[in-house]
Amino acid sequence: MIVKKNRLSLALMMTAVFFLAALIAGCGKKGDPVQSKITAPKAVSDLKGMIVEGGIALGWNMPENSIDAAGFKIYRSELKTGGNGCPGCPREYSLIADLSCSDPKLVRDGEKKTGYLDTGVKTGYLYSYKVITCNSSGYCGGESNIAEIMNR
Repeated sequence: MIVKKNRLSLALMMTAVFFLAALIAGCGKKGDPVQSKITAPKAVSDLKGMIVEGGIALGWNMPENSIDAAGFKIYRSELKTGGNGCPGCPREYSLIADLSCSDPKLVRDGEKKTGYLDTGVKTGYLYSYKVITCNSSGYCGGESNIAEIMNR
């Protein structure tokens, strides 16, 4: 009888240990997360700028296959002309606008043509611009070509 009780206790203890081990092994990290197949939008390749009344107008076409484009980051570099400026030196760019495609500051003409008016410019500076397209997931593509405009 005592042997039967010991076997029953041992069997119950072994069952409890088995379930406890299974529970511990089933918790925690299962594996490294797998990145979804979200791709960054293509870069703008035809950025242009021109002086207009009120500032510098930038214009570009939406990159091909950019159906997920949700916005643009616009960067500007300014270099004072006729002084200590160094036109051939590397330029520092600052973010001047981070706009969604529905932002009224972003000018749209049809499905492809897009524009922006930079009103924060001064006379006597060489301005360089670049644009980066971002999608709705927050992934951004490469930099556009650089557009340079002299504001005399």
